[in-house]
Amino acid sequence: MEAEQNAIDFLLNAANNTIPKCSLRLRKFSRPWWNEVCRGSRKRQKKLWNRFQKYNTTENFVAIKRAKALARRIPRRSQRESWISFMSTIKHSALNICVWVKAANRIYNEFSFPVLNTGITYSAPLDVANILGSAFV
Repeated sequence: MEAEQNAIDFLLNAANNTIPKCSLRLRKFSRPWWNEVCRGSRKRQKKLWNRFQKYNTTENFVAIKRAKALARRIPRRSQRESWISFMSTIKHSALNICVWVKAANRIYNEFSFPVLNTGITYSAPLDVANILGSAFV
């Protein structure tokens, strides 16, 4: 019994020492200009590409070329609009630190984890804090 427990402890210690606890990959940051329209154009392009590979016709070839052009144009337009809206928030008297803070806030969008309580989903930070606090009282 003791030898069995020693073997289990040895294996667990070896696994804890060799297996990393977190991923070594850096997190990809979301692009502030990427939206549902960009996602839909990319999805449509992939769908038409699959159709073109299955049914190799001239109509499908023209459709994939149009979808590909649209999938390039839509994100560029979205980037341009996002940049224009960001630049319009900056005034000529703004400090450099304020500009960098604004840029960082646009890149690192916060994500709130929704909490389900008795069939109702709460996603506002104050509501989530109250629900979690009431669970420990």
